[in-house]
Amino acid sequence: MYPFERFSDDAKKVLTLAQAEAERAHHSYIGTEHLLLALLTADNDATRVLNGLGVGTENVRATIANVLGRNERIVIQQIIPTSRVKKVIELSFTAAQREGSPLVGPTHLLIALLEEGEGIAAHVLADLGVTLRAVASGRLDVSGEPWPRPGERVLVHDPEPPYRLWEASVTGHEDGLVLLSIPQHPERPEARVSPGDLHTVPPAALSCERCQYRAGS
Repeated sequence: MYPFERFSDDAKKVLTLAQAEAERAHHSYIGTEHLLLALLTADNDATRVLNGLGVGTENVRATIANVLGRNERIVIQQIIPTSRVKKVIELSFTAAQREGSPLVGPTHLLIALLEEGEGIAAHVLADLGVTLRAVASGRLDVSGEPWPRPGERVLVHDPEPPYRLWEASVTGHEDGLVLLSIPQHPERPEARVSPGDLHTVPPAALSCERCQYRAGS
């Protein structure tokens, strides 16, 4: 689907490990659950983000078994890879492009698993309380630097209803917070916010309570 060289070395390792996970389970397909397990068994930025959220290989394997056992509407297609994995790969390239990254890294694959929303991995992550906001709060970009990078354009909500969105520029990081310049804001020209409170430009298709509030107002 995409040139293999457009994946970072860490992402290439994840794709290789996903195939190994499928073989380990004696499956003739590579599904999103294998991709999630590969992210956990590798040693990369996505692994560290997931581990920081309390997600490990053992509880993911157990949750996969529970999801497959109770959710009959998830149908595994006997292809390599499944159509859902193909969609995840497409979304991972979109995630990288949004950030201006020439390479797809492991966190882009993790974000894509969440954005795809319907695969086994997405159900498992939801069961374990992993959201896009939580991932954004703990992630690094493909270069290993805190995300988002200084100079990057982002969108940020007002802290109070109706939660208007403003375009901002990242000026730095301090104590786990992102420092922002919001030149168009009449009352809040600067801000310090959690990475999980930011949207990319253009915004990703994510479940945001403040965006939902605005849509319903």
